Amino acid sequence: MPAPPDASEVAVAWKDVRKVFADGHQALGGVSLDARKGEVLAILGTSGSGKTTLLKMVNRLNDPTSGEVVVGGKPTTAWDPIALRLSMGYVIQEAGLMPHMTIEANVGLVPKLKGVDKAKRTADAHRCLNLVGLDPKLVGARFPHQLSGGQRQRVGVARALAADPDLILMDEPFGALDPITRREIQDEFRSLQRDLGKTVILVTHDLREACRMADHLALVDHGRLVQAGRPADFLERPANEFARSFFQDARAVTAIDGGANP
Repeated sequence: MPAPPDASEVAVAWKDVRKVFADGHQALGGVSLDARKGEVLAILGTSGSGKTTLLKMVNRLNDPTSGEVVVGGKPTTAWDPIALRLSMGYVIQEAGLMPHMTIEANVGLVPKLKGVDKAKRTADAHRCLNLVGLDPKLVGARFPHQLSGGQRQRVGVARALAADPDLILMDEPFGALDPITRREIQDEFRSLQRDLGKTVILVTHDLREACRMADHLALVDHGRLVQAGRPADFLERPANEFARSFFQDARAVTAIDGGANP
């Protein structure tokens, strides 16, 4: 079993986090987990397992009932919620673009909210669009409905990168895309993430996506952490029968895709 990371290596830490909603539903029952700086952590689980609740605690869309989430060395409850959200990128399914704004304006939205001047916003938007393989001269003045699904998802990634955050949250970001486009963007994003050294927390139900993109995986079930580790740990040393069952087709996935991250 690998040693836990040093505190200086941790970007986000969930510390014995419990969440009970107003209706009495316990979404999380005491989860402790780390996301390491410069790596991709994929949170996996069945519907209702608590994975999205864990993600939303990072940007204070949910606060823990007990325990704490630490971002940038301090608990999220010590952050101003707006400042916390502006400090990180956020990519969701279908990109979540503003339909009445041009692509250039969408990418520059967070820098605008942070008070960045127009010339720099434009230059940064063009840089980020180029990073994700889109020509700003061709798409910058268009509106989201004028782009394909794959192009819109690339714009969503560009928008997340525009303020140059250290941390990017991704919630089922590629689920609405066709398999060929999804794999292409997954590979492009993974390469980009490695080049830029960003920390990424990815929520997905797609086992293939998790094994292709993540350095570490965390499997949750009924609000509790079942197992955390590298993809190979789940294949070679599943923690229990649930983990074994959840990853039962992972060997086929790695055979198809050329191997999970060690």
